[in-house]
Amino acid sequence: MGVLILLAWLGAALAQPAPVSLYNEANALYRQGDYQAARGKYLQVADSGVQDPRVYYNLGNACFKAGRLGEAILWYERALRLAPRDPDIRANLRFAEQHKQDREPSREGIEQWLLGIYFFPTLDELSLAFGCLFAAICVLGMWRLWQRERARALWLWLFLASAGLAVLAGAFLGTRLYRQTRVVEAIVTVAEAAARSAPDEAHTTVFVLHEGTRVRLERREGEWVLVRLAGGLGGWVPAISISII
Repeated sequence: MGVLILLAWLGAALAQPAPVSLYNEANALYRQGDYQAARGKYLQVADSGVQDPRVYYNLGNACFKAGRLGEAILWYERALRLAPRDPDIRANLRFAEQHKQDREPSREGIEQWLLGIYFFPTLDELSLAFGCLFAAICVLGMWRLWQRERARALWLWLFLASAGLAVLAGAFLGTRLYRQTRVVEAIVTVAEAAARSAPDEAHTTVFVLHEGTRVRLERREGEWVLVRLAGGLGGWVPAISISII
């Protein structure tokens, strides 16, 4: 048994440094100005299964420096989903979006403020809050059995407060999970993609998308996907022209 544990530990120790080594190589190449090579190394790290906002952020930087605007915005968006309050990621994403050819309708005023509040907490934070509140309800239930008639008013106030907050946290978490699973967004990663009226090259071009544009996926048929812009306009584009965030 001890030998098996040792072998498993050695295997993990040998496997772990590979992404770290690639990441360090990518950083060195980036500092040397070889952005295309750095992009390749960062992609290897991401393809190995590492989900880290620093890797995605650096990959976005390398893609932008290498002239791959669509990919840069894609990786900034992916990094932002893991670290939604990181100021550097937000700043670089805004800067990259200024270089897009297609402009999306901007949200201002109360709408932008509400969206900021809605996306402020991460899914992990919402899950933790809901779990803690649920645990508090369980503890209060056991406390009620132990206290009997003593401190009844305090128990009732704490129970109602915890239950109310748990319902709010659960509803908030549910809407965010629903949006993440049902609303699939993507970024155009090719220089130009013609959106057609049907999934075939022979059909009419409805509009043209350029790299960096955000779209929402509606459905897929073979090698084509139906995408929709923020304004509601939709069309069919080749699946290879977009990458899911």
